[in-house]
Amino acid sequence: MTVACNFDGRIVVNWKSCDWQPYPAIDGGETDLKWHPVRAEPGPGDGTYLLKVAPGGGAKLHAHSGQEEFVVLDGELIDGDGTVLRTGDVLSYDPGTRHRTRSPKGCTLMVWIEKPIDTVEGDDEIATMQAGRKIVNWKTADFTRYPTLPETADPIDWHNVRADPETGMGLSLIKFLPGSSSSLHEHTGYEEFVVLQGSLVDPDGTVYETGDVVSLPPGSIHATTSPNGCITAVVIEGPLKTLV
Repeated sequence: MTVACNFDGRIVVNWKSCDWQPYPAIDGGETDLKWHPVRAEPGPGDGTYLLKVAPGGGAKLHAHSGQEEFVVLDGELIDGDGTVLRTGDVLSYDPGTRHRTRSPKGCTLMVWIEKPIDTVEGDDEIATMQAGRKIVNWKTADFTRYPTLPETADPIDWHNVRADPETGMGLSLIKFLPGSSSSLHEHTGYEEFVVLQGSLVDPDGTVYETGDVVSLPPGSIHATTSPNGCITAVVIEGPLKTLV
């Protein structure tokens, strides 16, 4: 049986060349942030988007009711406890955390936020934030073989940041070895990734280059190939369904 690929609703944008708009502040006040929404609406602060922080800018103290995850694509960001987040760092914050950030020199982020966020007042609750924060830099991360590949699949490695090894759901770093292809699979939820290094090719000939941000909605069917190898940071919102 031949299964046709499906790319309906696919979005591709490169963070180095996209257009930027003023970020709609959650509290309606002034902001020194700009954004490019990939799959997000103004107002609640959730969804998938690119965020640019101007030098000296940052985010007010805010609380997360769901996961917050982002990649520092360029520049540096300082977290509320003074931790310096540098280019290449991949972050995951658990629900219930609150923090504020600042960027003395400016930075660009790829952001995934699960649920609406709220600006808050009071204590930063640093200990809770630290306990619920994961940090790894993709350039120095340890990779191991992806745990649920079919026996006939090409070798693909991963670094589990916050993901379920059985379903693939969550945040992970994926490393394609040169010439490797993923098995044909269907997404039951959104898959969204940023190409950090190298390139990927989908069966329709679309090439995802370094810096590309890709959003694939539920129902997408594909099998990607990386002729020269690549590394991506990916969030998967529903179990993957292998088709061959």
